[in-house]
Amino acid sequence: MSNVVYFSKMFQAVPHLAQVASQLPGTFVSTRRSTLQATRRLYPALDTARYLRWLGPFSQGARLLKKADVIVTGSPYRSFLQPYGAKKCTVFHGTYMMLSKQALLANSHFDLLCVTGPRMQQMIQRFAPEISLNTVATGFLPFCEFPAASAEQRQHTLTKLKLTPELKTVVYTSSRRGEGSWDLVAEQLVRTTPSSFNLVLRPHPSQSLTPRRADRASFRRVIQLAAARPNTLVDLTSHPLPSLLSVADLLISDANSPAEESLFYDVPQLFIETALYNADLIREQAVREAMHEEDTAQMQTLYACGPRQFVAGPINYAELIERAIAEAPTYARQRASYFSWVFGERDQCAHQRVAQAIRTQLLS
Repeated sequence: MSNVVYFSKMFQAVPHLAQVASQLPGTFVSTRRSTLQATRRLYPALDTARYLRWLGPFSQGARLLKKADVIVTGSPYRSFLQPYGAKKCTVFHGTYMMLSKQALLANSHFDLLCVTGPRMQQMIQRFAPEISLNTVATGFLPFCEFPAASAEQRQHTLTKLKLTPELKTVVYTSSRRGEGSWDLVAEQLVRTTPSSFNLVLRPHPSQSLTPRRADRASFRRVIQLAAARPNTLVDLTSHPLPSLLSVADLLISDANSPAEESLFYDVPQLFIETALYNADLIREQAVREAMHEEDTAQMQTLYACGPRQFVAGPINYAELIERAIAEAPTYARQRASYFSWVFGERDQCAHQRVAQAIRTQLLS
């Protein structure tokens, strides 16, 4: 029997890896206790082990990695993985919005790269003459666990979340610490979102699972405010993101991966821009990282899927939310076009394709 090990320090890759593990059993290894705790909570069927640096090669995680025939991950981890003789495969965490030349070079050590959709394939082909990669088109793994949306599913999910099924639901997802809008937006959203809406706030896992002092203080303030507002949930990665997206009537985001993923359900969008993260800064970063200019321009059409709001301080979100929902039909064609470019079809079989590719290309 082949030894397959799934590895990630960050939780963001776990939903991808767990889907592959459901088809190709193995053990998930992480260096972070917080990542393992969240994994065991959300994916209890997945075997887990911790890599402890202070134990070196004697930790369970290190021993599993050493014996592995294949290591599957979602980030480059070039120096970490280099000592292990296993074949290596990446499934890319998140939706990998900015697949620049530098990003491809950072992943060039993998024996197999699983391509999530047309956008990624297009970006890889841009640099094919310069960078030789072994790729396979598989589709987007998290879609495998996206629930089928229905009135019954909505009723069940919102009730489980202790929200009111009869109300429309606003979901806010911020980007990672250092560039996300959480500190500027979260408290004001709780204060100003009309009471006629359910409100779900979900900080990025980089904050919720490994909070620093400032993060913990912010969460306490937001949770205290949420306790005084009916139908409000502050989710510190306790619930699967697909469940939250499946009941969203509006997604407020920093134009991040959850915004793209939510288009699986054609969720209306409201985009937040700040001095730390906005369309101009993304364009500048793409230029620095040698991303193809056509890919950069097409990537930024995500901002054309809904209204945009620049935030520099406290604002009232009531009118913005009402307007974004009312105007959602005018953005429907762009949402469909953007989803098609990034993901192709609403396919939920990527885990089977990845597992088969690993069996045939790396384990045979």
